[in-house]
Amino acid sequence: MSSPIEDKSRSTPPPDPADRVRVASRRHIDVILHCPQMSENIGGSARAIANMGLGDLIVVSPRKINDELAAAMATPQGEQILKNMRVRDSLRAAVEPYELVVGTTARIGSRRGPLLSPRQLAPTLLGLNPPKVALVFGPERMGLSTEDIRLCQRFVRVPTDNPQTGSLNLAQAVLIMGYELLLAAGGEPYPPPPIKAATQLQLNDMYDDLESTLVKIGFLPETNSGHWLMNIKKIFNRGLLTEGESHLLRGVCRQIRWAVNNMKSLD
Repeated sequence: MSSPIEDKSRSTPPPDPADRVRVASRRHIDVILHCPQMSENIGGSARAIANMGLGDLIVVSPRKINDELAAAMATPQGEQILKNMRVRDSLRAAVEPYELVVGTTARIGSRRGPLLSPRQLAPTLLGLNPPKVALVFGPERMGLSTEDIRLCQRFVRVPTDNPQTGSLNLAQAVLIMGYELLLAAGGEPYPPPPIKAATQLQLNDMYDDLESTLVKIGFLPETNSGHWLMNIKKIFNRGLLTEGESHLLRGVCRQIRWAVNNMKSLD
């Protein structure tokens, strides 16, 4: 019995870092967590910062930092971020070195705006000579207060299904902001893998195989089978078949013909 043919045209090795698309740096964008309550969120935020290539982590007046819990959530990706983490006593002192301070908020109000989405804001934080930016995130339960907001120059809100579900996990909010900044900086970090499309010769050979096989099993009539095959061709024409996929389908046809010719051995 013949074996299925593997489609190797879509089996690509891991991307080579040398092929990475050039993206604008986000190292000038630091994350400030104001009065975080949970060490796990501090660790999760460190991981998000490392994942998305942001700058440093600054923590303002944390309730208590359990190093073990924070490190467990940071995982190896965020360990260095945690090691370099700075702790400040007040938000005012924490934002002093920055040229642009961005406050995040889930609440909507006349004094909290204009509110931008992360996607709207991200491009304005990048460029050839970007300002030193602080992304400020408030406490888990209440977020930034009105007094905290007064220390900010830009305001961002992650859109959700409705205002009642606007409160996000702290580390998730950091990750969303970092993700939008990564996309704004240059899109996906790696180019899509190349696809070797099947030639018309390979496609025609495949369709000949398919047509004769479907006639053999009685799916297509022997007369004018090419006309009826067009309905099947329309399915394949919606996408770009690869060389490997055309070989795979011919392998399926061969297996069907083998099965028809060896029905007794399959009982």
